[in-house]
Amino acid sequence: MSYCSTIELINITGSLRSSTILQAIIDEADRQVTAYLKARGVGASSCDETKSASLLISQAGLLRFGLQEGSFQASTGDFNSSVNVTEAVKALESRAFAILDDFISRQITLSVPRRIYMMTTGSRGRC
Repeated sequence: MSYCSTIELINITGSLRSSTILQAIIDEADRQVTAYLKARGVGASSCDETKSASLLISQAGLLRFGLQEGSFQASTGDFNSSVNVTEAVKALESRAFAILDDFISRQITLSVPRRIYMMTTGSRGRC
């Protein structure tokens, strides 16, 4: 199950990478999202939060791919890019996991069992 599509990643980033490379990056991002949720006892579901997190992690993955193949350099202000790629990756992942943490906290709040107490009037016994 993909939380996002290659088309969405292309539309957000303007990437010219092949759909095969983009799908591999998305698949890894989805595995990270699912593992993060599973480790915290929350089932994976396709919703806006997981889609946003997957897209952010995919963007970070795309930047990492660029570092690995030499399209980007990790230093700040290099001749290829004025973006500090390493910091950009950290910022994207931080945003993604913050979204997931908010999602998890809402899921846990919704799943907390509530006790219902019954009160009796009079002396007929307890419930």
